Amino acid sequence: RIHPPKMYQQINAPKSNMKKTLLTASVALNALLVVALCFMAFSGNTLAAPVRSVSVNSQVGRRAAMGGAAAGMGLAATRMAKAVNPTSIFETNCGACHQGGGNNIITGHTLSKTAMEQYLDGGWNKESIEYQIRNGKGPMPAWEGVLSDEEIKAMTEWVYEQSTTTFKDVN
Repeated sequence: RIHPPKMYQQINAPKSNMKKTLLTASVALNALLVVALCFMAFSGNTLAAPVRSVSVNSQVGRRAAMGGAAAGMGLAATRMAKAVNPTSIFETNCGACHQGGGNNIITGHTLSKTAMEQYLDGGWNKESIEYQIRNGKGPMPAWEGVLSDEEIKAMTEWVYEQSTTTFKDVN
């Protein structure tokens, strides 16, 4: 007997922290490079053979250039460690079914406070919203193991806030 495929089959993503590990390693390496550059810039050590006739202006220029390079690397490391953007996560992962806070799958089960008070297991509160995001229910997939804990927490806060503002009147 052949079983038809499930309409909403959950694909289990590997539960690894590879993204977080790579980000941490990258930030650590950039920090190490910044420290090394600052040490070189302000200690007078160079990687090249020493030059006997170095003027004060060229030393100042070299130190400024090294300091600028160190600052630039620090800025790059900071940009790599971007904060979680729940709006982007929503648009990418949730928007197909919950466009504009609605529900394209189950009529009435929107992201408004009123609908969550009526339909969400546990009612309208952050714990219930987080549980639903992590574990899913019915056609909604579980996002635990797909989104990081930080992303799930950010989404919980964002949905809770939107339910009384942007999604308030969604039916």
